[in-house]
Amino acid sequence: MIVTAVTIILIILMGISLGGRMKVTAPENMVGNMFTPIQKIFYKAGQGIENTIGPIFRFRAIDKENKKLREEIEKLQKEVIQYKLTADELEELRNLSGALDYTRNYDYFKYTSASVSAKDPGNWYNIFTIDKGSSDGIQKDSTVLNGSGLVGKVFEVGDHWAKVITIIDNKSSVSFEILRNNAYMGVIRGSVKADLSGYLIDPQAEVLVGDKLITSGLSTYPKGILIGEVKEVVKKKDELLKTIIVEPAVNFKKIDKVLVILSDK
Repeated sequence: MIVTAVTIILIILMGISLGGRMKVTAPENMVGNMFTPIQKIFYKAGQGIENTIGPIFRFRAIDKENKKLREEIEKLQKEVIQYKLTADELEELRNLSGALDYTRNYDYFKYTSASVSAKDPGNWYNIFTIDKGSSDGIQKDSTVLNGSGLVGKVFEVGDHWAKVITIIDNKSSVSFEILRNNAYMGVIRGSVKADLSGYLIDPQAEVLVGDKLITSGLSTYPKGILIGEVKEVVKKKDELLKTIIVEPAVNFKKIDKVLVILSDK
């Protein structure tokens, strides 16, 4: 009972002390009356300064944070570009591996890889320059191909550069044979429209849409390189030979790396 009574008394005393005094003294009241307006002025001034300067400091902090974020974004963009370039480079090398497979079938070929360094104006790669030349063993009429098939041949050579004319150029022609039946042969030419068309020597040759065409070996090109696929066969009554329209195996809107066959042993 004594402990309970003491506890109740302590609780009552705490409540009274927390509530403050019932009445302040006269001097305290006078001082409070004098300083309260001054405190109010200083408080308002302080609030005004805080409202003015605060946003400036917050703006600086936000600007610093934004600058850091911009730097991070630029870094990420550079990484994305680098990954894209790496992926493109890998795709180019994979594409060239197809051309290497071709040269392995004819182990008497020497070859070198090269990158495109410039091209003539226009949407198509009918004439372009590569970053290898005579110092690398490249000669005039060297055959150029990539992993998809026949690209063209070299027609001008410098020490460290060479110009390539592709099979879609209107000055180019290629002797071909049909992969399905190598007894059927013919010639195709490029055109100003960057497509391939030609004819078969044998008017009785059975050529079908979808037939694959390869180099015959009768021209400057080695035998067996894929040229393209027949997409249309035209036979006019007033013409003896069948005309064919060919879809090139190579994408002549984008060429980055090529393989150049140098010479045999």
